[in-house]
Amino acid sequence: MPHRKMRRLLTAFVLGTALVVPQAGQAAAAACTWQKTVWDLPEGAAVGQVAGYDGGRYAVGVTGRSPVSGGGIVSPRGTLWDGGKVVLRVAGEVPHLRDVNAAGLVVGDTVVDDRFVAVTVGHDGRTTALPANPAWTGYSAWEVNNAGDVVGWASVGTRTILVVWPGNAPGTYRELPTPSFSANFLTDVDEQGRIIVQTSPGGGYVVSPSGQWNVLAAPGAGASGTPWDIRDGRVVGGISGNGYAAAEWDAQGRLARTTGGGAVEGRSIGGSGTVAGYAFAGSVQRVVLWRDGVVVDTPIPSQFALAGFSDDERTIVGVELRRPAHYRCS
Repeated sequence: MPHRKMRRLLTAFVLGTALVVPQAGQAAAAACTWQKTVWDLPEGAAVGQVAGYDGGRYAVGVTGRSPVSGGGIVSPRGTLWDGGKVVLRVAGEVPHLRDVNAAGLVVGDTVVDDRFVAVTVGHDGRTTALPANPAWTGYSAWEVNNAGDVVGWASVGTRTILVVWPGNAPGTYRELPTPSFSANFLTDVDEQGRIIVQTSPGGGYVVSPSGQWNVLAAPGAGASGTPWDIRDGRVVGGISGNGYAAAEWDAQGRLARTTGGGAVEGRSIGGSGTVAGYAFAGSVQRVVLWRDGVVVDTPIPSQFALAGFSDDERTIVGVELRRPAHYRCS
């Protein structure tokens, strides 16, 4: 599921490049008129952010009030949208809504007895704890794919463990061998169960369903690759170190392509392989669409925090002027 991207809240505005090759019955992106729709906010909320997007209907994030000064959100509350309409806003600061799939399955975490607990969240706000190892001192769910596989972190003291709750075996979990990191961020899981992980201060991995960690290759000493999205084993993201470039990798972490010319990073892969990301047009950063490193469209004229690209490649979801919104090709 290539669309659910706020593992860290989407406040950065950076860019890549894009192309859409028309499929049968599909208009080329360059022929589109991209029309903006601002999403609903709950009563009393003025701003919001998008955390996860299923590629079609559902999205989750947070909504709240604007601070007196600076960024951030005052009294953030987890929010679920269906077609841009609010269908759930949780009453308190928890549960946190991290991701959602095409069936509307919401995952995240809550706090029980002063520890984080991974949960699924019903559209009525009720939570159901995911099964856990009693040795875990806390655990959270961050990603879910359309197969119902849920991915998250568990902790045992200072040690972090990557965990999968498989959709085809409810009530079970698998702990994957996990190297030590100073910081790590889950950013996506594809339909085959491959997971991408960002590390800090830069770099990333593709983790196979069996638990093999493949580091993302980057050209040159001091360079690192940061993944943002995976679909069918294809990873998109960016390379930093000696400048910036959008990049693509295979399921083993081998570098397949870099795109320069102002491209900064790919963020999301559509259903036909088009990449949505960020690139510079002069000194201005813009959302762009590309395939095979060739730009086909720059659909959004203003700064836009990109959260996802739809399966049908006709909707771009994100945040503009601190309001969740989408642009739709018509």
